[in-house]
Parts: sequence; structure tokens; C-alpha cells
Amino acid sequence: GVVEVCHHPSPFPLPAQVWGRDSDMKEKKVCEFVEGDCVGELEFINNHKCVADVKAKGNVRTGKMHRHHFEMCMGPIVDILKRQADTGEVYEYYRQVCIILAPH
Repeated sequence: GVVEVCHHPSPFPLPAQVWGRDSDMKEKKVCEFVEGDCVGELEFINNHKCVADVKAKGNVRTGKMHRHHFEMCMGPIVDILKRQADTGEVYEYYRQVCIILAPH
């Protein structure tokens, strides 16, 4: 599901790190998210499995959203989320993996 990063308790924002794999299947850091960021929404939008892992750096509180609730809450802004994924630097790894996994 979609997860919002909420650090608890923390006097400063600790990131949640996103980890993917390189061509040799070795783990590599892709990007970081901070408090208030959401992860996992593209799997719902594009209807596929996760392409990376998210690891918290410190104590965090998370929330989980199922597909049905995501569609109810986020349906009106799905086009905006898609545009961000198509152009945002933080989504570069995601775009590369999706090209590799796309049916040929």
C-alpha cells in the first residue's frame, strides 16, 4: 500500500531511504524521502509490484492505505501524480526499472 513517512519522535527530519538494485543485483540507494512524503503510490497508479524497498533511518510512524481507499482519496489527482513520476528527478530509478520490466 501507499505509506506516508511520519517521523516520531524526532527533533529533526530523518529521511527514509529508497533502495533499488543495480544491473548486478547489488543494492543501491536511489533517493530519500522526508517527513510528509508518500511512497508506493506509483504501484497503485500503474498496477504493478514494488520496484524498490524503503528503509527508515530512525524511529518512524507509518500508515498503510489499501488500493480501494487510495482510489477514493487520490483519484482526482492521479494525473498530477503521473506527471510528477514522468518528470521528477526522484523517480528516475523507477522510470528505468519500468522500461526494463515492460513487455517487449
